[in-house]
Amino acid sequence: MSLGGLVKYLLLTTFVVSVYGCQASPAKQESPSVSIERLDTKLLLNNAILEQSNALENTVWKIKADSILYSEDQKTAALEQVIGNLLQDGKLIFQISAKSGEVRDNGNIIFLKDEIVASDPRNESVVKTDEVEWRPQENLLLIKQDLTAIHPNLEVSAATGKYFTDIESLEIQGDAIATSNDPGLQLKSDRLVWNIPQDIIESPSAMQIVAYNEDETVTERLVADRAKLNLADKTAILNNNIELISLQPSLQIATDFLTWNYQQRVGSTNQPIEILDRDRQISLTGNQGEINLQQQIARLQNGVKGINQQKPSELYARQLTWKIDTEEITATGNVIYEQADPKARLTGEKAIGILGNNKIVVTSDGKKQVTSVIDN
Repeated sequence: MSLGGLVKYLLLTTFVVSVYGCQASPAKQESPSVSIERLDTKLLLNNAILEQSNALENTVWKIKADSILYSEDQKTAALEQVIGNLLQDGKLIFQISAKSGEVRDNGNIIFLKDEIVASDPRNESVVKTDEVEWRPQENLLLIKQDLTAIHPNLEVSAATGKYFTDIESLEIQGDAIATSNDPGLQLKSDRLVWNIPQDIIESPSAMQIVAYNEDETVTERLVADRAKLNLADKTAILNNNIELISLQPSLQIATDFLTWNYQQRVGSTNQPIEILDRDRQISLTGNQGEINLQQQIARLQNGVKGINQQKPSELYARQLTWKIDTEEITATGNVIYEQADPKARLTGEKAIGILGNNKIVVTSDGKKQVTSVIDN
């Protein structure tokens, strides 16, 4: 549109500038007046509104600015004190504000800078940053500087990000951190994907989780190659090279798959798992298992091995229950117990005792049974 044609259109409509492709279309009046100035061959509009419609003449986006200054070729427009709305079926789905901006490519690209606040009323999320590229037709907000996103269930921060307004998903990368306050949890990764409506946040690459109690004391640290957190259920699904370090009680757990309820402090896996008590030099391994750190109990199944490194001994069984605080072990199914000093080998159907001091009673059919004592 030529400058003269645009001025004529503004004089006819009084205050609104609408954009549709390369043509302007009438819009509803929303402001009493717009002042128009000529700066050489540039056009300056005060208190003006820009709109863009789709092929069905439905408004896609609307921008209100204190001032809009068109370039000499009228291909770009500089904006001051901007408020932008993204609409779908006539309803507001996304709002963004900034101190300044620029409209390019017939309204398909909008650059915004300084004190940017972007909010989605559908999910109550708010993103704050200082530089974005908004592409309304692509349902995409490219966040180009450090960002903070706030939500009732979570707060995240990162170096850059993308917000997909159609699916309400935020992808962030570069020192990405997600923090939950109830219960206390912090997730760190190079990249995070947050599906806000589903309350799910994923780390497709190596990540670390730190869990806190009500006193903000660290209770667990977890690392894994991938993670998926369900914020509503307070659960995390971890995959590959998992290491869980518990500080209360003091344990180290390793596996390649773990479903972790970080509120109840309960983890379960259907893959091989190792539990290591470094202080007491005891390790337990099983082909699947569950550990409850709050109740301080572990259950291992489908083939279990227990090792006491301090007083060399080993215990084998089909399944095993370990009371962590009292060190008591109950093992059942094809039990084999071996110790080095004095050398002994016991077999049976059930074993009860404390592996840490080699006080193990093995029974079969309810009776104590010692099948062999090995002399030096």
